[in-house]
Amino acid sequence: MDLRYTPPPQIRAAVWLMLNVLSTELVRLFAQYGINRHTPLLPRRVIESVSRFLSQAEPALRRCLWLAAAELGALPASVRTSKQSAASRPSTPSDAPKRDSQPLFRLFETKGAKRPGTVPPTPIRTTGPRIRFLDTDDIPDIHEYPKLPEDILPAKRLVRRLTALDHALDFRQDYIDTIRRHLGTARTMIAKASKRLFHRGPLTRLQGETARLLEQEAHDVQPWFNSS
Repeated sequence: MDLRYTPPPQIRAAVWLMLNVLSTELVRLFAQYGINRHTPLLPRRVIESVSRFLSQAEPALRRCLWLAAAELGALPASVRTSKQSAASRPSTPSDAPKRDSQPLFRLFETKGAKRPGTVPPTPIRTTGPRIRFLDTDDIPDIHEYPKLPEDILPAKRLVRRLTALDHALDFRQDYIDTIRRHLGTARTMIAKASKRLFHRGPLTRLQGETARLLEQEAHDVQPWFNSS
């Protein structure tokens, strides 16, 4: 069975508009903050700015890629099988991934409990830093100090997410093909986003309306693929 759908002209235009918006903003962030894939630390204000961008950019990109894949249609079962067989073969030493490999963009959204380590610790209410003596083994608690915009914080995980987004935009056809191999299966790829996700944030009002349009279209079309 040939699984594909023909998007309305406004949806096709919205996909390409959103891809252009995300690419332009990503280039600006890399240039403005001097970020590259090996950046280990960033100021708090930069981390907050990048986090706000990623909170909207990642789900928006997933919906763009999913709709583009749905327009091309699901890959035939024979193609899926050959791809899976090739992936299951033992890799040679030259094919083994390096420790500092390129982070890949996560295509599938899943619901449920958050992974361990992703839930922030409960804030500790204090009256200020305690008096400490240098000859003791007391470990300072960073939560006792005020949070300043210029605080330098670890940013490795955030930079990997940003780099993965850049990789998906540069090699989106590879990601689209991956989605096409899963179309027609029972797996839900796109979860329902929060109603307020695209209402406020780095995206402008018109860009947010475009993202909400893509969100609605993806959820209108996805059940047809999952039930086929």
